Amino acid sequence: MKQELAALEEEKTAIAEALPVSTWQESVRAKAIGDRTANQALKLLRLEETWSRTRFYVQAVEDLLAYLDEEKRNLIELHYFDGYPIWKVAQEMGIDESTFHRYQTTALVLLAHRLGL
Repeated sequence: MKQELAALEEEKTAIAEALPVSTWQESVRAKAIGDRTANQALKLLRLEETWSRTRFYVQAVEDLLAYLDEEKRNLIELHYFDGYPIWKVAQEMGIDESTFHRYQTTALVLLAHRLGL
């Protein structure tokens, strides 16, 4: 990750250095960038940041599901994706609620580790 960050920083610096530099007076005269363009650029940056963060979380959950055994994966899918209450998941899987909580805790700890928490 640190190598990727360094590469991105180098790329960002290269792009910034390639942009033409102008004084404030030149920018005002030339109307280098309008408010609408600036707002769109900022909106695009916010969307990119949100996409990036969301993709990180999606990948973390996919990694967790791939790592879990079938029983724990089924528990996560029923409870979190299908919205089943605890008692219904336990009934569907043929386990008691204390086993549900034990499996859930195991999965959540693994997810926390994957997220770096």
